[in-house]
Amino acid sequence: MREETKITEVAAGGRESGNAAEERGTADAFDAVTLFDADGVDVDQYADTVQRKTPLEPEKHLLLAILEDGLACYRKNLFARTAKKQADYRDAEEWIFATDDERFLSFESVCGVLGIEPSYLRRGLVEWKERKVRARANAPAEAA
Repeated sequence: MREETKITEVAAGGRESGNAAEERGTADAFDAVTLFDADGVDVDQYADTVQRKTPLEPEKHLLLAILEDGLACYRKNLFARTAKKQADYRDAEEWIFATDDERFLSFESVCGVLGIEPSYLRRGLVEWKERKVRARANAPAEAA
């Protein structure tokens, strides 16, 4: 069963209660709220901003799923060890950071249809990656 991520629920107008995210074990899943922690936007402000007044159309649900999958592949496979996972990371990175892609399902196109500013999302991902790389570099070496 595919883990649902918090952004789906926020974009669809719902909110998690209590420790639902922890119970589902979504620590590695895409979480838009923690992605932009440095901006000082609290959860309620974020939810109020992106909360839908009407449900998403089925096409937008599909585009949101594509966006979530790409972001999850990027985040989950940052430090991948297998060739397949590394390829998944590179594919996601290329999709997210391509600015000359005019196809319908390009990152910029998907973000545009969903009303998300792609450059803002990219900037958040770059900052997230820098924090993760720094944290890993500063972490004590694992015992062999």
